[in-house]
Amino acid sequence: MRYIELDAVARQELEKTYHTHAKSHVRQRAQCLLLSDHGYSVPTLADIYSTRTHTIREWFNRWESEGIQGLEIRPGRGLKPVINAENISLVAHIREEVSLNPHSLRDVVERINARWGTTLSIGQLKSFLKKN
Repeated sequence: MRYIELDAVARQELEKTYHTHAKSHVRQRAQCLLLSDHGYSVPTLADIYSTRTHTIREWFNRWESEGIQGLEIRPGRGLKPVINAENISLVAHIREEVSLNPHSLRDVVERINARWGTTLSIGQLKSFLKKN
């Protein structure tokens, strides 16, 4: 079985994180490490946190390699945006289409999808326009 053995400094850091961190997932992972230090096994922790044993071991690995930063959710997760703000020509085309026909976003979306080969929806267009 695998356990995390903490020294006094690491235990104190995790206790502080568990009680004061702004993000609940970091507090949960800190508590998991503390429980492991108290002798809870990986399968037991997986049951407590309703996750897989592989996930618990991954939390352990990230703690050992990165410390508290390893308990954060890594960037890059989730669905990538259809409209990339760095694609200047696409953004310019979207703004032009919207300015030509601001009251019919359905037509704007159809023209953008036809020209650029995207699968843009009206909701995605609205979200993009609000952000930019």
